[in-house]
Amino acid sequence: MKESKKKWRTWFQFPVEWRTSGRVRFLLYAGMAVLCFLLLMRDVLPHQYDVSPGSISSETIVSPVTKVDQTATEQARKQAADSVGKQYMIDDQLTDRQIKRIDTIFSDIRRNLSDQSLSDEEKISKLKDVLPAKLSKEFYDKLSQVDVDQLTEMRIVSREIVQDILSEGVRKKEIEKKRNEVDRSLVTSSLNSQARLIVRELAQVMIIPNELYDEERTEKLKEAARESVEPVPIKKGETIVAAGEVITEDQYRKLKELGFLKNQTHFWPYLGLGIVVSLLLSLLFIYVDRYQPDVHRDNVKTTMLLSVFFLTVTGMKVVALGQNLEWSTIGYLAPAALGTMLITLLLDLHLALWCGVLFSIIAGMLFNSENHLLFDFRYGLVALVSGSAGAFALSGVRSRLSIFRAGLIAAAASAVTVAALYFLVPVDGDWVVLLQSLSFGAAGALFSAVLTIGFLQHFETVFDMLSPLRLLELSNPNHPLLRRLLIKTPGTYHHSVIVGNLAEAACEAVGASGLLARVGAYYHDLGKTKRPQFFIENQMAENPHDKISPNLSKSIIIAHPRDGVKMLKEYHLPTPILDIAAQHHGTTLLKYFYFKAKEQDPAGQVLESDYRYPGPKAQFKEAAIVGIADSVEAAVRSLSRPTPDRIENMVRKIIKDRLEDGQFDECHLTLKELDLIARSMCETLQGIFHSRIEYPEDVQGKGVKPA
Repeated sequence: MKESKKKWRTWFQFPVEWRTSGRVRFLLYAGMAVLCFLLLMRDVLPHQYDVSPGSISSETIVSPVTKVDQTATEQARKQAADSVGKQYMIDDQLTDRQIKRIDTIFSDIRRNLSDQSLSDEEKISKLKDVLPAKLSKEFYDKLSQVDVDQLTEMRIVSREIVQDILSEGVRKKEIEKKRNEVDRSLVTSSLNSQARLIVRELAQVMIIPNELYDEERTEKLKEAARESVEPVPIKKGETIVAAGEVITEDQYRKLKELGFLKNQTHFWPYLGLGIVVSLLLSLLFIYVDRYQPDVHRDNVKTTMLLSVFFLTVTGMKVVALGQNLEWSTIGYLAPAALGTMLITLLLDLHLALWCGVLFSIIAGMLFNSENHLLFDFRYGLVALVSGSAGAFALSGVRSRLSIFRAGLIAAAASAVTVAALYFLVPVDGDWVVLLQSLSFGAAGALFSAVLTIGFLQHFETVFDMLSPLRLLELSNPNHPLLRRLLIKTPGTYHHSVIVGNLAEAACEAVGASGLLARVGAYYHDLGKTKRPQFFIENQMAENPHDKISPNLSKSIIIAHPRDGVKMLKEYHLPTPILDIAAQHHGTTLLKYFYFKAKEQDPAGQVLESDYRYPGPKAQFKEAAIVGIADSVEAAVRSLSRPTPDRIENMVRKIIKDRLEDGQFDECHLTLKELDLIARSMCETLQGIFHSRIEYPEDVQGKGVKPA
């Protein structure tokens, strides 16, 4: 069992350059995008059928969405446009020109007929030069005999007839019909028969087509007619083809419009899905980069985050495979809360809530079988509420039983959301569907809690991560290592407990993990159990260092961090606990034995570097704070009269010495944070080493009853 755990651990022991490499991080996100794409690719297209015109449909095919039937709509619009007749426009300029020409003709007639120097033949010859060529010989014969005094009335009648007919508009194909109307207009005229014949023939010649085809107006009306036609829809729920029915060309066309044919290539939906998945993973990357820098810089934590993400999406995909007409609302069973709970316990609440938003989007995509659109908001909303409730419920968790309690809270939140959605759209099912949906919603949240309990320990082991629950379990005094510490080195155990209290308060003051510091402090001096009598807090009588050389004493003291790390590794404790044990002394100097060695060697052959701890220096805040608390507790305990001022001076001197010695160079502690650490430790120490009153000695005769 131990060997298998060790093997699991080595799989994720990235080389240092890989652990922080940007290229590795990019490949991790890119790989997750590919996996999510593969999981979702079958959910972006409707079910497709292998049919053809004339074949018999084996099942009833219903439209899942209301969609515009482009072909039918175009046909309807074409019919509307064709129904618009040609539009004509009366050219008033032609009418005015003809009226003016009548006036000119009668002026020429009057002038020629009034010229007495001309013979009748000459008059007719000159009139032919100015009159229309279509006039008959009879017209000229009668015109030469007409009385000049009648010309004015003839002109007026001609004008009125031509004006009336042309004002109504004359089309080319109506020319003969309009010319025949001249006779009806002359019925009421007072002209004699000879004048009527002249006016009749002249008016007929002067009537020409003046109502012309208006192409621009015609096209505008046709376009207006096209736009007035409402789109012809293929309605949601409309039966396209019934089972056993022979598929017609029109039905085949509708199936093609809906994308139901297998011989169609669907490149664009896959491209769209790729873009959506890339956007979701990009949002996760940007959020982690900006608001979770510790996770972003550590590719092991990034791998764990993406593993939880993939596990959750896979769980939702498995549930989606069971969605059908009978179990249409099984999407409420999706374990979206699994991801948010695990991320809350292993990484951070805010990161879990952001991932919950992404899980809700993916849930809407996976469970959209009743809708041709990409998302079904019902399942996305329930996933969001359930995941958020589970994450919030795990804030400040103190036991693994709290995970199940969080599952109950998430189940209640899911049930309330499902009921609200049903009341919003009550026609979406009956009471049986509602009860089924409520059951799925509650079961999904509880199932997520059970999976969280099951997977949490595996993620902690595989990725060597520390959740609050695991830290609480490690702080149990019944842990074998703490029991050993208590039995073999009771003084060191008591020292470690006080260091844990000091470190926890100081970490919380600067925003570090107080729980990690406290648990790390419990184990930081575990190596002293190997040679307990060589450490002063465990000595009951003589000090063995008085009988050995300073060099040997130094070797024994310096060995305890290394011995502690070795023992912690045997029990597979998490890396942060091992790091605190290895780093809490950093490279500080063993001053007592160093100066003792110098006294014994007046020649000055003692090197300071030989009396320093091998390190490494503290790499993170919690390790540095445990180291400060370790030194402070031992130093303050040595004070004969620990007053508040003496305690504060001692604390600040220790911090100053470590700062000047470069022990904080690699843990990112600021001067402001060091000041907060000093204040916090002073407050805690004043509560521990408070002044006490002296009790008077027992008075003689105390307790003797008076006579």
